[in-house]
Amino acid sequence: MNIGIYGGSFNPVHYGHVNVARLAIEQLALDRLLVVPANVSPFKADGAADAPRFPWNRLEMVRNAFSSMEKVVVDERELRRGGVSYAIDTVREIAAENPGAKLYFIIGEDSVEGLPRWKDSEELAKLVEFKAFPRTKESSTEIRRLFEEGKVVLNPEEKVVKVVKDGLVRKAGFCPCRLPKLPEFFCPCDEFKGQLADASFHGLCHCRLYLKP
Repeated sequence: MNIGIYGGSFNPVHYGHVNVARLAIEQLALDRLLVVPANVSPFKADGAADAPRFPWNRLEMVRNAFSSMEKVVVDERELRRGGVSYAIDTVREIAAENPGAKLYFIIGEDSVEGLPRWKDSEELAKLVEFKAFPRTKESSTEIRRLFEEGKVVLNPEEKVVKVVKDGLVRKAGFCPCRLPKLPEFFCPCDEFKGQLADASFHGLCHCRLYLKP
């Protein structure tokens, strides 16, 4: 069995994370990918003092983001363990739970150089095979450009696409759900969809992060 381990703060989770997960599953022929949100990154200057706020809300956002991917399991062990999240502790547990499995540890290309600084890095390298993937980011400006050039082929609700083409503005930040939805990071709730579909509605959405012209 091939098992991938994809750790990180996921604060916030975004399309780049989901894209890396898809690439890992396809390229490594994974049977399962464990997405493991960290409680506190060991590379934060102040450790626990820098822990992302509302970790259980963040966990729910991560679950929602990966909910359509059958081979992904969102693993909450680092949040439940508390304190600083070290990869070696998680890998030891997963290796013990899955004897004989091939373990891959998914990282971004920008993390490769820092691997020797990871806790018990030599032991970690014996337990897993590291696989690096490029970080990907897709801005609303880029998505709109692709739409204009006809290079994005999607089947979202037509009214949503029209709003994007007409200039929907996402203010600084994310909607509460922080879900990666093309053609923009749309909040998928029914209230927001209703506001988009209502021709008479103009102004900020209910979470006050999106502006419909």
